[in-house]
Amino acid sequence: MQPTQPNERFEILDVLRGFALCGVLIANMAYHSGYWFLLPDKQAALQFSTAGEGLLWFIHFFSDGKFYSIFSILFGIGFAMQMQRSMDKNEPFMGRYSRRLLILLLFGLLHAFLFFVGDILSMYALTGFLLLLFRNQSGKFLLRTAVILLCLPVLQYAFVWWNAQGAPPIANAADLAFFEQITLTYQTGNFADILFNNIGGTLFGRYPDLIFTGRFFKVLAMFLLGFYIFKTKLFQSREDRRGLYKRILLWTAIIGIPSNIVLAQMMSTEAYYNLDPSGIIQPLVYAFGVPALGIFYAVGVLLLYQKSQYKATLSFFAPYGRMALTNYLMQSVLSCFVFMSYGFGLFGAVGPILFTIIGLSIMIVQFIFSHWWLSKFKYGPAEWLWRSLTYKKWQPFIKPHSETRISA
Repeated sequence: MQPTQPNERFEILDVLRGFALCGVLIANMAYHSGYWFLLPDKQAALQFSTAGEGLLWFIHFFSDGKFYSIFSILFGIGFAMQMQRSMDKNEPFMGRYSRRLLILLLFGLLHAFLFFVGDILSMYALTGFLLLLFRNQSGKFLLRTAVILLCLPVLQYAFVWWNAQGAPPIANAADLAFFEQITLTYQTGNFADILFNNIGGTLFGRYPDLIFTGRFFKVLAMFLLGFYIFKTKLFQSREDRRGLYKRILLWTAIIGIPSNIVLAQMMSTEAYYNLDPSGIIQPLVYAFGVPALGIFYAVGVLLLYQKSQYKATLSFFAPYGRMALTNYLMQSVLSCFVFMSYGFGLFGAVGPILFTIIGLSIMIVQFIFSHWWLSKFKYGPAEWLWRSLTYKKWQPFIKPHSETRISA
């Protein structure tokens, strides 16, 4: 089996990857910058804190969860495309796909340990193995299972929440001191200290939180939805489907917008993690409101892409999306350079206004870099390495001179 060549790609999928990656960066900046590690009084003491609270509410509404949902759907589509391609050529699939996921898992763990505890690549790799269990299922089965999986985090939280009602509050002085120590390490520690922090944070912070929030259920649901979308060819932007796209757009807006207004309000409190009586509201509105608004964004982009006057503009996102793995990793590397003690040391020193401006600046740099890089090379560096390791053969990297001229 040969890897997919650039001229065999669906550009709309790259556009959606690039669009989603922008939202992921903005959503992650509160973590990259250390804002979420600060105590409330220290958050309030930061510059532009009042305006920052309003911006943070908007980020909760607009971004949190929606763009990783789009990425998860695209992952499911990619899985289905690889499997279909193997079947068409009568070539083995499971072994190569498993090797591809193991390499992604390694990338994810290195990313988490070295740069960003909030890594999602390792989680995608682990959850991706479960997709193999559904490879022979019908579209209806995939869709129904996705709906059930979206409900499971609600039931899981409801069980924990119900048992916690009426219990005395747990003293959290030790937790506050722990977060202060983490912040101090990122602000003043050396690379070894930060590496130790990241490893512990991944194993004993990130993954327990992913389990508590039911994120594995949510991601697998979106994977299956992507698989379903491939089976029905909904991702192919055909003019005769505009009516269907518009109906999806309407219903996802009806579900997604009010749900995420409530979600943003809930995320501005600590009710969810404190298991307060109102905490159950957050997983309820998240379960369907977040995927709905993510689908609303994706279908909106798809509809605009069908219009010739918008297609050229949206195609600007395609190189950014074609290098999604490289750019995702680079976001963390650049953020570490800005925020960690071995860089500019701004960890915990900027609020939502400034860390969003920094995030937008990183995004602009990456857009310029992606367009330049793909004018010279066939793949992003991380994508090239991933492909080469997957196929156990170094892949062509530099574009021939004639192809470079056409690309330019």
